[in-house]
Amino acid sequence: MITYFIYARKSTESEDRQALSIESQINELKLLADKDNLVIEKVFTESKSAKKSGRPVLNQMIKELKRSKVSGILCWKLDRLTRNLLDGAIISDLLENNVIKEIRTPMQVYKNNSIDRLMSGIDMLFARKYIDDLSDNVKRGLKAKVKSGWMPCRAPMGYLNKKAKDGYNKIFPDPERFKLIRKMWDLMLSGNYSVDQITDIANNQWGFKTRKTKRLGAVPLTKSTLYRIFINPFYYGYFNQQGELHKGKHKPMVSIEEFERIQFILGTKERSKPETYNFAFTGIFRCGLCGAMITAENKFKHIKSTNQRKKYIYYHCTYSKDPNCPRQSITEENLMKQVDESLESVMIPQEYLDWIFKYYKSVKFKELIKAEQEKFSIEKELNNIDNKLHNLLNLKISPDNYNNQLISNEEYLKQKNVLTKEKLKLQSSLNFYKNSKKEFTELTKETFELSVYARKWFQIGDSKRKRTILNKIYSNHVITNKKLVLKVKNHLRKLLNYNSPLTC
Repeated sequence: MITYFIYARKSTESEDRQALSIESQINELKLLADKDNLVIEKVFTESKSAKKSGRPVLNQMIKELKRSKVSGILCWKLDRLTRNLLDGAIISDLLENNVIKEIRTPMQVYKNNSIDRLMSGIDMLFARKYIDDLSDNVKRGLKAKVKSGWMPCRAPMGYLNKKAKDGYNKIFPDPERFKLIRKMWDLMLSGNYSVDQITDIANNQWGFKTRKTKRLGAVPLTKSTLYRIFINPFYYGYFNQQGELHKGKHKPMVSIEEFERIQFILGTKERSKPETYNFAFTGIFRCGLCGAMITAENKFKHIKSTNQRKKYIYYHCTYSKDPNCPRQSITEENLMKQVDESLESVMIPQEYLDWIFKYYKSVKFKELIKAEQEKFSIEKELNNIDNKLHNLLNLKISPDNYNNQLISNEEYLKQKNVLTKEKLKLQSSLNFYKNSKKEFTELTKETFELSVYARKWFQIGDSKRKRTILNKIYSNHVITNKKLVLKVKNHLRKLLNYNSPLTC
């Protein structure tokens, strides 16, 4: 005999506005049980939306179904159980595997047979479609409301959501609180009161209480609430919807000028900020004496002869590791000069560059030809293995292989594994040839270009280009006693060891 769990759900969201209450669902289902002589083991109730998976009560019921003798579910409609694909798949799987023998509603009975499984799947899809349509309709409605100038959510303090004569939900001044909140704005605009003081006056002198809602409200004003009031653009006639300001049709409480004045008083209005500087070499160099980073700052000097004010940029230790590190500053002009001199020493002459490309063509070209031949051979072998795998599969699924007369499952898997392993080895070899060619080509091109053009690029480049060149050519960047200590990277240093072109 099948025993049943009752599952009743009604979400607090708008999707279930037309659904029966949980109490009504239970009463109807118990009447159904009495009529059909059904045994009810337990009643589960839940007040969560079924749009997403993860409902704790549903999950608990499923656990108890798996470990108890109960194998039936009573619910008002199938959409009480699920309106999302994941929960629907779980319920369908339990039904198919006979964990659930029967899902019964007042209108329909779903059992573990092909027709009922099909009907339950269709009903679940319709439940999901209902949610999707509802979501689309809500989005369209919100968009239309915003376009018409009405904020599509609960009105802030001092305003109320009410239905207008035309039947639409609009926002009107709260007759009980609108004027009081306006007085709070006036106190703040006077400049003589802080947010703390205004909160205290509103609560203790005026007896202010927030509006009553179903769950909250009718409590004194808090400092954070008042602060949110003072920074909300709604009070000067606009509202924020998904990060975008829209002009509202509601009655403004303050003018835009008054709102801006409050922002300035609170410190939220963006004041003029000191000029920020993007120094070219900060974050690159370290102090050679203590190891701390080098920072930069602007210095200004008045030139008497021209009566002008000249700006200098100085780099010096941040003293983060040793507060007593000797203060030694170097001007950016001097630093640039030393970098330029260092770059001049690492440049290679044009004739050496010509020899490099000549050597590259005569030796590396042969290596690349050989690599291409190897690559072609591997690709050919890979194609052969793919064909063998394809033929092996065709042999396995062939009608002639009925009862494994041509090839058994064991032999098929054995041959397939051998071919797959060989394929993986060849793919690894192929990737090696592809990557080694690419890495060599890119490294060679970059090295040659840096060796010839880095100095010119540094002279005419912006801060970003200058930093890039320093990082590409030098492996460490140190300033000691106003002198740059730069170490050329290994691959460039090897290239520079040849100081005259060779013949080949």
